[in-house]
Amino acid sequence: MKFIHISDTHLGYHQYGLKERAEDFFDVFMEAVEFAISKKVDFVLHTGDFFHSSRPSNQVILQGMEVVRKLKDANIPIFVISGNHDRGSQIRDVSPLQILQPVGLQVVDKGTIEHEGVFIGGLKYISKAGLKRISLREILEEYLKHMGNGFRILMLHQEFQPFFPDSSLNLNTEIPEGFNYIGIGHYHVAQAPFTINDATVIYPGSTEFTAYSEKEEKQVKGFFFVDVTDKSVNAEFIKLRTGRPFIYATFDEENIQSTINHIKEKICQLESEKKPVLIIKGKIKDLSHKDIYKLLEKEDINEDKLLHVQLNLTKEVEDFAEKVKVVSLSDQYIQEELKRFIDDPDLSSKVIEVIQHLKSIENIDEVKKMLKENPDIL
Repeated sequence: MKFIHISDTHLGYHQYGLKERAEDFFDVFMEAVEFAISKKVDFVLHTGDFFHSSRPSNQVILQGMEVVRKLKDANIPIFVISGNHDRGSQIRDVSPLQILQPVGLQVVDKGTIEHEGVFIGGLKYISKAGLKRISLREILEEYLKHMGNGFRILMLHQEFQPFFPDSSLNLNTEIPEGFNYIGIGHYHVAQAPFTINDATVIYPGSTEFTAYSEKEEKQVKGFFFVDVTDKSVNAEFIKLRTGRPFIYATFDEENIQSTINHIKEKICQLESEKKPVLIIKGKIKDLSHKDIYKLLEKEDINEDKLLHVQLNLTKEVEDFAEKVKVVSLSDQYIQEELKRFIDDPDLSSKVIEVIQHLKSIENIDEVKKMLKENPDIL
């Protein structure tokens, strides 16, 4: 038995407000589909955030249909669960994944199904507030009761320690013994396969960069090609080649030319036909963001060579001879303050969840669009 495991494709994400970035997310998804077809896999697993939004545009829905139909034409089923981005409000609307069911997408958001002797259990994303009312382990133990003796697969999209330090979920305690393969989405950095209760655990990571992360900077994007023989799992990570390159540079006002040289060198080394996105991190004191853009333009580092420049810089200013560093508030600080002002634990958890989602959106127009399309959030 062979299958591919892909996750967090975030189809339709106009990162930085750019249509080119939305196309990038579609390109890598289709690359994985082409690989699956070339290897004649038995099926495809997708562990959540198929779409970036719970209300994707008509164009993005058509892209999703193209993905599913291409697999269907090759007689390859695709099984998916809803992630936190595409699960719907659950009250006013349903997951957009259900729109693709008539063309072949098989949504396994709760419960188990059987496919040619393989048992697949799926559970859509559950918020922190929701997890306080249920037991994840009890749900999964119930799944096992409905699975036969064949190969048992579990698909999840949750925050587990240590990848999410603030989470109360621990794989060792939440996952009962009895599964053979556990595919998990939500964490965007791919991990080497490891074992929990005799089950192979796979985190494929996201197929594209959705936000700057030092951990992701050192990891390539891709998916897993899995070959199973007599319940023995061999998982190979497949690097995606059509993704847009990202260049990361650390800015230092004391050594500006070094940063410029590093950027130029990285641009020259690129082999991709796509223009890269440049991420500049670091600190500035006397210069402004506008000054940085002028420096890049002066050095001929412009839109002819780059798709987008993202400045992740903190500003240091002098205030009455005392240094004050302007930085973004930490997640922990935000959570502590919200819990102090909001007595209802469920409400504070929901607010924290919304804030974390908004922080992942890097363009103000995208924030406005998301709030307009999802009024239930407010």
